[in-house]
Amino acid sequence: MNFPRPSIDNPTATLEWATLQSTDSEHLLTPERLSSSSSSSAISLTALDHTPTVHIHKTHRQIISELTIEVLPALLVSVAGSIFAGYILGSIKNRPAFDKVPALFIMVPILLNLKSNIELNMSTRLSTQANLGTFDHKREGLAVMRSNMELLLLQSTIIGTCVGLISSILALIPSGSGPALGLAEFFQQSALLLAAGLGCALLGSAIIGVLISITVSTSHALGIDPDNIGTPIASSFGDMSTLFILSLITGLLITQIDTLWPLLLVVLSLALTVFLFHIVRQNEHMAHHISEGWLPLVYAAATSSIAGIIVEKCADRYPGMPALVPVMNGIGGNIGTVFASRLSTSLHRASRRDPGAGVSAKEHNLVMLILLLINIPVQLGFLAMHRVVDTSLHVSLWFVLVYVAATVIHGLAMLVLGRLACTILWSKGYDPDDYVNPFITGTGDMLGTVLLALVFLLV
Repeated sequence: MNFPRPSIDNPTATLEWATLQSTDSEHLLTPERLSSSSSSSAISLTALDHTPTVHIHKTHRQIISELTIEVLPALLVSVAGSIFAGYILGSIKNRPAFDKVPALFIMVPILLNLKSNIELNMSTRLSTQANLGTFDHKREGLAVMRSNMELLLLQSTIIGTCVGLISSILALIPSGSGPALGLAEFFQQSALLLAAGLGCALLGSAIIGVLISITVSTSHALGIDPDNIGTPIASSFGDMSTLFILSLITGLLITQIDTLWPLLLVVLSLALTVFLFHIVRQNEHMAHHISEGWLPLVYAAATSSIAGIIVEKCADRYPGMPALVPVMNGIGGNIGTVFASRLSTSLHRASRRDPGAGVSAKEHNLVMLILLLINIPVQLGFLAMHRVVDTSLHVSLWFVLVYVAATVIHGLAMLVLGRLACTILWSKGYDPDDYVNPFITGTGDMLGTVLLALVFLLV
């Protein structure tokens, strides 16, 4: 008999549901079922037999202190990452590779978005497992990190291939700024785009995957909740590393565009994809992740592309707008993913009947409020710093008020979206760790860009 899964805001009912499920003969909550529904699930059956860590409910003061001390520095790091990524992007656009292969401009935003989201998913999966006690056992923690790294690298090769193909196809569309590509030139550029996409995705994801693993394991060992810092750290360093690696790879490949080296790199990368697919597929706890979470990634790529078009259309009329877009969207998206990561962890705890796992709706509301309030000083700090660096941006009191109002609307929308998405997906049997982040980042990019355009329109 199937028992309906309750909402996230009713922890008591959630625990009762888990108990009912566990007593039903056809839907027994065995370690196998728990591991297959868990987001990283490379845990051995022995690990699941360990007595779960008791999680004591925190007071409101403790929650406020924890979020302020842990989330605020992570958001500041993400702001710095967004700024540096913008500088790197501005510099690589003048490189010879981008001049000779304009389709690289098409590749950059799609690659950044897709790669960032699979890294965020890995961060939330590992954070969930850390909070479930898996990292309390070194052997099992290492197994979880290894299996998630294998999945991340497989996903990155698939993304690199898709982005390269999409960029190559879009390059065939006449732009009016130059002659149409010949057949030989098209194949040369396509090989370079595929090689660049695969190489950048693989190397970048390998670096960020290691960083995420270190961040989650270290923070857990130090008593810091990885849900609070994992996604901001992953997003800030992810974009920087991707752009830096892309500039290096394209700089090398453009000198070999007339040779077979780009094609050879593509073949080797595809062979690695087949190998990784075999490895992940053989892991019974990770195999189901291969086919999960792709629709939200497509949604995120589409909405972020629309946001990019809006920025491009508004850039001439509002010159100061492009510099504010990454921070407006990035901070709002980060508080949304932090909240979603915490929600997912509480759901997984409750489903495993973890003592002290229940989190009330009142506590979720408090977390939403604190994250929303943390968002404001970070946004204002960036605005003040940007005003000092770029004196062309006219920042009046009216501009500040409208800008803050826009950031509050954006942040609140991301938090509400994260809460609704986690609740709905969990009730439908989907793991939020694999699905929520792309919905948040994609919607956040489009909504934030629209709100920022309205800010400049009103002032």
